[in-house]
Amino acid sequence: MRALLACLLLAAPAAALDIEREEYRIVGWNDACSVAIERYAYPMLGQALYGEPVTSRIGTLSIGTQKPEVVTRWVLEADGAGTFDRPAFAAIRKSLRKAGYDRPGFSEQLRDAEPVVSPGSAEVIRSTAILEARPGAWPDAQAWRWGWTHYNPLSTCALMVYEKVGERDRYKFQLTRIFNASARSERGRAHTTNGRLLYNNGDLAGALAETEIGARTAPEVGATRYHYAAMLALNGRIDDSLRELLAAVKRDERFAGKAAKDEDFDSLRSRQDFQELILKQERAGPPEHP
Repeated sequence: MRALLACLLLAAPAAALDIEREEYRIVGWNDACSVAIERYAYPMLGQALYGEPVTSRIGTLSIGTQKPEVVTRWVLEADGAGTFDRPAFAAIRKSLRKAGYDRPGFSEQLRDAEPVVSPGSAEVIRSTAILEARPGAWPDAQAWRWGWTHYNPLSTCALMVYEKVGERDRYKFQLTRIFNASARSERGRAHTTNGRLLYNNGDLAGALAETEIGARTAPEVGATRYHYAAMLALNGRIDDSLRELLAAVKRDERFAGKAAKDEDFDSLRSRQDFQELILKQERAGPPEHP
């Protein structure tokens, strides 16, 4: 079955103004392959009111069930200095959510500078193959770098965001159906594995960043939450670590027993809430390693 995909290039900003950067935001997904987004372009210093966009769009990108193409509907478009109407955009954002674009989905970041230590992880993280999305052509890899993937709640559709190489915050979008139901969770696990390997290589900051991506990409997977909790603990973020550890244990109680013996959580051992978590597991019986 051929993937249904189309590319959307953001509309050009006001021609008379030089653009410093672009921004986009996900408003929300609906129950199908349709996402509401906002897109803004900001001028160089001195060319317009700094910090206020000179190109603004809010609307939806959708792939229907009948035709293999993306339909783009901008509900509001504004171009030029002084055209951004904050209350109008807030009202449309609210109406889109009321119309069903209120589901958050999942987001995955692909960091540019960070090495992928494991060849197996690199094959998953840097390749689109696992998504089983098969377009006629991807963006030119020399000009555009894959930076983000935003998945719909069912992980059957994705908004893939490409960043312009050598320019600050310039974007191209692809909305595509994906045909591997486990692709998102597998990519989350690959980021987590890469994070643990970065930690083993002495890169604590990189390990924290990658395990966070793993947990955000696949939050339903206990292992991604557990290893992110461990990196948080090693970075001194005790409260955040316990929160993620509780999330891991909620998904698989065996992680409480694993944490009881894991040196990564030594900084939590004096806390009563950590001790209560371990005692609860001990009363439930000896855990097996997840």
